[in-house]
Amino acid sequence: MQPLKLISNDDDGRHAALVSQHLLDDARACAMENMLNGNPLDLALNTITTCLETILDSCHCQVLLFDNKKSVFRSLNKSNDSHPSFINQVIKNLLNNPKSDFSTNLKKGFDAIEPDIYSSKAWQAMYIDAKEIGVVANWAIPIIAEDGSIAGIFSALFETNRNADVGELSLLKRAAKSASALLFHSKRKTQELRHKITLHQKFIAQKETAEDISGLLKKAIEQRAEVQSQLLELESMAALGTMMSSLTHEISTPIGVSVTAASFLDDIQKDCLQKVQQEQIKRSELITYLKESAEASQIIERNMFRADELIKTFKRLSVDQHSQDVRTFKLCEYVYEVLLSLKPRLKHTPHKICVDIPANLTVDSNPGALSQILINLIMNSAHHAFAPNVEGRINIKANIEYDSARNKKLILVYKDNGKGMNARTIENMYKPFFTLAREKDGCGLGMHICNNIVMKVLRGTIDCRSELDKGAEFTIVIPV
Repeated sequence: MQPLKLISNDDDGRHAALVSQHLLDDARACAMENMLNGNPLDLALNTITTCLETILDSCHCQVLLFDNKKSVFRSLNKSNDSHPSFINQVIKNLLNNPKSDFSTNLKKGFDAIEPDIYSSKAWQAMYIDAKEIGVVANWAIPIIAEDGSIAGIFSALFETNRNADVGELSLLKRAAKSASALLFHSKRKTQELRHKITLHQKFIAQKETAEDISGLLKKAIEQRAEVQSQLLELESMAALGTMMSSLTHEISTPIGVSVTAASFLDDIQKDCLQKVQQEQIKRSELITYLKESAEASQIIERNMFRADELIKTFKRLSVDQHSQDVRTFKLCEYVYEVLLSLKPRLKHTPHKICVDIPANLTVDSNPGALSQILINLIMNSAHHAFAPNVEGRINIKANIEYDSARNKKLILVYKDNGKGMNARTIENMYKPFFTLAREKDGCGLGMHICNNIVMKVLRGTIDCRSELDKGAEFTIVIPV
């Protein structure tokens, strides 16, 4: 917008008033545009005050704003001039004088027009300061806020004696309304800015909180993974403990028989040697000795071979439990080895275990993980599924199937004829520490670990179907 100037010198007062109003309206539009473009409030107000100064001639216009207590003003434009400090000080003095018409009128929202300040006693204290800057007359119009309260003052200082006519007062009031509109717009923008700042601060706080929560969640997940890893390790160690217990029990029999046979062989050797030395041995006694020696040797060899096989079996199981490596093995033989490791813990129970797995079924998988699953399922049935002194039956069945994409999968079905489970137990049994046998020192980790092994180690699925008094059936599907 071009700089504003008086464009008409028409003697017709009415026409001049209309031109002046148009000029002031253009100044207001220009000021509002400046604010919308991001310019500060004082520059926008300067556009209006400069326009009014041009129209009224030989005056200085000033916009001042009340503080919250309506006792102090602050200048909003032309802060580098001497007039603002003067008018600010004048208005402070006059407002603090309760007997001043100036104070009364402004506080009530009326105009305070002083055509000659030197004829007013209220201005007496300001005569010297007024003469220094050439102020003779003052017009003051209250700035009315949107809620009807008095927000400040629009002041015009004149260098000559000046009384206001109706047209000039109208212009001054129009300028005051324009200033009020700009103040309101500035206030709204300030509130919007504060609101945005508040929202931004909240966003930053929420972001920081979210980052903190994310950090805590990440740490919790890491701790959970660590705990699960420890639980798997503990379960593996428990399985190893079971195997070691079985090894101790199973290997003691062939070793004991071997020791007895060796002791018997030693006795008959000594007896035979003594008779040979005394040349008292008979042919029949020598034949008997040789037969008994051969039989004792066979017993020792057979039992040592049995002990060697047991040691190899338990060594394979323990290595599988510890390493969790993938290898190729015959599933049926491996299941029997697992059952052998559980023999000491199950031999005092009447339960029967039936294995229905093809003898030549060979799989490429993690044998240690499979052994842990079978151990947990079997001991779960032994502890929870069967009533005391009741003969239970466990079936373990497996075969290879192919899906629609010709992917090879091992289907392992474990089933018992125990007392079964209700829907709530099935829903919660994979959760850690869920158990219905707390009084039997159950920790509730067996099925949780089974589920983790199937899903995370073997990348398979496990599904349970059960009803009360109808046993339980677990179907495990593993890619091989």
